Amino acid sequence: MAMLIIRNKNREIYGLKSKIRKYCRHNRFVFNTLLRMKELIIKKGAACQGEDKLFDKIYIETVSYCNNDCPFCAASVKVGIKRPGDFMQEALFMKIITELKDISFSGSVAFHCNNEPLLDSRLVFLIKKARGLLKGNYFYLYTNGILLNVKLANDLFEAGLNRIILNNYNDEFKPLPSVKDILNNSGDLKGEVILNYRFKKEYLQNRAGQNPYADILLKKPLDVLCVRPSREMVVGYDGTVPLCCVDAAWKAVMGNVKEARLEDIWFSDLFKNARKLLAAGDRRGVEICRLCDALNFSAPKGI
Repeated sequence: MAMLIIRNKNREIYGLKSKIRKYCRHNRFVFNTLLRMKELIIKKGAACQGEDKLFDKIYIETVSYCNNDCPFCAASVKVGIKRPGDFMQEALFMKIITELKDISFSGSVAFHCNNEPLLDSRLVFLIKKARGLLKGNYFYLYTNGILLNVKLANDLFEAGLNRIILNNYNDEFKPLPSVKDILNNSGDLKGEVILNYRFKKEYLQNRAGQNPYADILLKKPLDVLCVRPSREMVVGYDGTVPLCCVDAAWKAVMGNVKEARLEDIWFSDLFKNARKLLAAGDRRGVEICRLCDALNFSAPKGI
């Protein structure tokens, strides 16, 4: 069913929410209280899986770069931690997809992480290849929308993509020219597009201390759990598997898919030890986690 869902359209309301978030993060007592409440809800939902459980979402970065200059993102063109010429080899992509099929992976596949996926002109072709092997999995991606139009969106949907989440980064909440195309021709869409209006200058999390725009750095590690390494796996363009999606600079590497199978990396002692510590609320044992203020619910379909 084709659908366009618009979120955060009211700039004033979203601005108020942003101010409340900022206040909560600067007020230590409020921040800790919110963290505890979220932790209790996550625990109640059994978000941390056992050691024998496979990930239920995998991020695949087929291109390393982003073409936007958002100040809060370590992968933006302003910071430039990744080069624009780095693309995943097709053979490596097919190795990942084939292994997912071989282990009967039933979760979601996200064709993005800390990058802009539409910079890869092969993406329609690659998603079609993936859908040929992973018949029932949920496919989605996040995009800044700069390169998106209705034709490309429909090509992606026809290839097998289920959902596009489009973040329109503009402090005035004005739709980008490409977003106007989506808005004006939404009736022609052949799949679900979720349009998020977002401020370009906003602070959400410090992203393991890698957010250049972060104005809060932890003086000591949080003593609350983290579920990301228990639910999600990330594979970079060169096969690198970092600990989680917030590690844009790949400072905590768990392995490389060129050298080992996905399943072997996931169940490695290195990965299991990190998950065990984080599931217990101990962020001291992993360097990047000592700085990180993330505490998120599981979002297998990206929302």
